[in-house]
Amino acid sequence: MKVAVIAFCLALTVSCASQDSMSALASSHVEANEPKGELFDLYLKRDLTSYFCKERTACRVEYEYLRKGATQSGVSYPKYYLWAKCVTNGQVETEGAVRVAAVEQKYFDITNYISAQEIVASPNELVRVFPAALVQEIEQKAKH
Repeated sequence: MKVAVIAFCLALTVSCASQDSMSALASSHVEANEPKGELFDLYLKRDLTSYFCKERTACRVEYEYLRKGATQSGVSYPKYYLWAKCVTNGQVETEGAVRVAAVEQKYFDITNYISAQEIVASPNELVRVFPAALVQEIEQKAKH
């Protein structure tokens, strides 16, 4: 019985150490890629505006996080999930769910955008891009 208890405790210790090292690796990857301090918001606004507004004047982008903080999977760039609105001349031109990746503390790559209209028409598209935990919230925002 003592041997089984010791083996179990050892297995837990190894498992916890492995999880801790994976967590540390993910944290270091996020740290290496996300812009620091005020640059984070500055770069995110810049890159979202570039993506949505292109050459339009009187255009701005508003966004809110669907999930706080980065989502890190393996060695990919850290991802952020947002709900964004492109506002031109005071009118919402388009809005929808956005996935962005922080790249080398220099910029955000807009990897996916699904408009509210597309979400309402084909909600199944969300599960290909967004975490399951966010799908219901995204669908509700699209139907507002």
